[in-house]
Amino acid sequence: MDFRNRRLVTACCSLVVVGSLAAGCDHIPNRTVKPSARVSSSPSDNPMTLSWMRYEHSSQALDANSVVVQEIQKRKNVKIALQSVPQSNYEDKKKTLMATNSIPDVMMVNQNDLTDFADTRIFLDLTPYLDKMPNFHKLIAQKPEINKTKVDGKLYGFPLVTKWSVQSGLLPMMRTDLLAKLHLKAPTTYEELYQVLKKFKEAYPASYPFTSRAANGKTGTENLINPIAFGFGSGYTNITGTKIYYEPLTQQYKFGPFAPEFKEAIAYLHKLYKEKLLDPDYAVATSQIWQEKLSSGKSFFFQDNNGFGANFNKALQAKEPEARFELLPALASDKGVKRNTIYQLDHLGEMYAISAKVKNPEEVIKLIDWMYGEEGTNLTSFGVENVDYTLVGGEYQISDATKLKFKDKQDPFRSMQSALGTGYLGLAFQSDDHPILLSSAPELIKWSEKATQDLADGVNYREINDPPFNKQERDRLKQLRTQLDAYLTQNMDKFIVSEGALNDWDTFIKQCKAKGATEIETIYNTALARVIK
Repeated sequence: MDFRNRRLVTACCSLVVVGSLAAGCDHIPNRTVKPSARVSSSPSDNPMTLSWMRYEHSSQALDANSVVVQEIQKRKNVKIALQSVPQSNYEDKKKTLMATNSIPDVMMVNQNDLTDFADTRIFLDLTPYLDKMPNFHKLIAQKPEINKTKVDGKLYGFPLVTKWSVQSGLLPMMRTDLLAKLHLKAPTTYEELYQVLKKFKEAYPASYPFTSRAANGKTGTENLINPIAFGFGSGYTNITGTKIYYEPLTQQYKFGPFAPEFKEAIAYLHKLYKEKLLDPDYAVATSQIWQEKLSSGKSFFFQDNNGFGANFNKALQAKEPEARFELLPALASDKGVKRNTIYQLDHLGEMYAISAKVKNPEEVIKLIDWMYGEEGTNLTSFGVENVDYTLVGGEYQISDATKLKFKDKQDPFRSMQSALGTGYLGLAFQSDDHPILLSSAPELIKWSEKATQDLADGVNYREINDPPFNKQERDRLKQLRTQLDAYLTQNMDKFIVSEGALNDWDTFIKQCKAKGATEIETIYNTALARVIK
């Protein structure tokens, strides 16, 4: 997508959005929704109630009585009983519910969950209902990638179809104001990054210049290693957290630690840890802790979702007008490798699954399909038309009253989303060429254009979804992952933290092979070969 040719809607330029928000979209219908207004018409005394669980982002609270929740009950006679779980605890909570077959009516899952639990029949098989879902059926035809989430030819999840207005990814971000203050050049290699971090530490001894976090279903260790290992020419986990990555140069899946570049990346991280340049809390820091450190001047570099830099800048500049995080060029390894990972624009990796025990499944299916339609999409993207937003000449614009209500909040956009219930309760989100979400953070557009150009130039590579596995492969992957994941978890931090631990690397590799790393590679590449034939 060429962001230079976007039609920017500047009338709503007072709201800030970061690249990780779940709003933005690519949607199908093109008819105009009839204007509506928020009225107090009473819903039925006996609405259908659906328990609906998803994670709550640390910077965006979920309001169980939001505008969207109220409007869905009014328009569709369905009461959404929202169950929110902090993002840092969501994986554990979700796995417990799935393992005990006690999931809510509707629950956010990922592709890995479907692969691991579809055979237990806790999720409703959606395949027999496809002919009763015209909106979703049309979406599958337009986005055949959805078929990759099928298990043995059956569909169990409704993917979130969010077309990001901003391209972001695991990109290197640094306090460039401090570079100027300390008369330093922006680093272009990982070795130069190390030297700059040392200078930061000398100037600010109480700081830990480089910080990381646990988020998005991955541990802090995984989120720390992933961009660095990939930048050095290897990789660690895939989009679902399996300890295997897709190597774009060979178009094959590989177990990262087998490559010498992976060991070099871990040795690099050990050096940063040893010299107190890396936050010692990297393995356990939540998103909230991570954000606090970067927005208050306790840390100065991260390689994570670069979109957060806009919010960090706003918080920092309230006290230091010159303070600024800026996107660095892709950093080169000692071997000349230079590459980053960026996010998919179609956010199909997360989805909602329906409990197989749900009452009135056809009614639930009908609601879901409505949420993929234009009326449901507009509501869950922007709120109520002519109250929260207007649609003029094909452009969506946040209303002046809504902008005024949230303009003084620390994060105006997320505060608006929390109150309205937009950006997290729908399945398809409007935006695409209508970036009304972009505002007083023009750097997001600049960073997005750079990330998109680097994609075209072969510097950035997008995450990809897993190929579909057959039952035999799924069963074997469960066994192998159980033993290999536990082994990697207990050893990877040891290599980063402990002096001399890397001397046992050869023994570690032998154990990884014994615990199935090579077989996991084979299973993934066999499944991939079936898809690309």
